[in-house]
Amino acid sequence: MRNAVIGVDAGGTKTTTALATEDGYIIKMLREQTPTTEGAQAGYEVICVMIQNLINEAVKFDFKVTHIGVGFGGPVDFKHGIVYLSHHVEGWENFPLKEKLETKFGIPTIIDNDANAGTIAEWMFGAGKGMDNLIYVNIGTGIGGGIISDGKLLRGWKNLAGEIGHITVKPDGPNCTCGRKGCLEAFSSGSAISYKGTLYFGKPLKSEEVFQLAQQGNQVANKIIQEAVDMLAFALGAVINLINPQLIIIGGGVADAPENLLLEPLRKKLPEYTLPESIDGLKIIKAKLGYDAGVIGAIALALLEKNK
Repeated sequence: MRNAVIGVDAGGTKTTTALATEDGYIIKMLREQTPTTEGAQAGYEVICVMIQNLINEAVKFDFKVTHIGVGFGGPVDFKHGIVYLSHHVEGWENFPLKEKLETKFGIPTIIDNDANAGTIAEWMFGAGKGMDNLIYVNIGTGIGGGIISDGKLLRGWKNLAGEIGHITVKPDGPNCTCGRKGCLEAFSSGSAISYKGTLYFGKPLKSEEVFQLAQQGNQVANKIIQEAVDMLAFALGAVINLINPQLIIIGGGVADAPENLLLEPLRKKLPEYTLPESIDGLKIIKAKLGYDAGVIGAIALALLEKNK
C-alpha cells in the first residue's frame, strides 16, 4: 500500500480538496461551493464529506492517507489548528478545526491560512521555485499574502505575518471586511474593484469587467484600476523596505488582468515607495499555479508535516 495525502482549500467562495501522492502528483480533485449563509458547521460538514470521498478514492487505488493539510480562508492559530475567524462566513470564530478533523478521521492534520498555503505552493512548485526570499500576494475576493524569508515561511508570533491586505493605505478610506477602514483590501481586491465599478456605472460589474472597460479606454474604469494599483504599490513598497525580497508573485483572480493594466504599472509605481537598493533587481511576476495554488499549498503543508 502506497502513501498519499489530502489537501483542502477552504475558501470563502469554493472549497477544493485533492488526493495526492508523496511527490505532489494529484490523483483526484473535488470542488464544491462553500456554504456562505449557513455558518461554520455547514462549511465543516462539506469539508468532511469531501475528505471522506477522497479517502474512499484512495482505498480504490491502494493508497493510505497519512496526513491532511488544510488552507483556510481566514486567520488561523497554526500551532493549535484553531481558526480565529472567517472574514466572509460567520460562525468560524475559534473553531477547533484540527481537533475535529483528527477526531473524525484519525489522520494527523495541519491547518494554516490559505495565503500561507498558496505561498508555500508557489515556492515549492510554482513561480518561486528555487528562490529563498519572496512575497506572495493573492488578490481575489480579498487580499492575502505570505512571506518566504531565507528559505522559511515567516509566520510571526500568532501566525499573522504576511497580512498585506490589511495594511492601512488610507486611514479615512472605505470600510474593510476586518472592521477597520482604509485597508489595502478595501481598494485593490477583486470585490473592491467590482464594488466601485458597480457604484460608478450603476449596474453590477465584476472586477474583470472593470478591467475590460479600462482596456477599451474607458476613463472611469481606468481611474478605478489606477487607484487599485497605486494602493497596491504603496503597501508592497512598505513590505519591500522591511523584508527585502528578490521576487514578488501576484496570484489570485485579479492576477489574470491584462499585464499592461496591472503588472506593468505596478512595476513603474513601486520605485516611488521603496529604497532604490531594495527595488534594484527585484522581479514582479504572475503566479504559475492559478486558482489551484490554495489546494496545492494544502498538499504541500501535508507533505512538509509528513516529512518532518
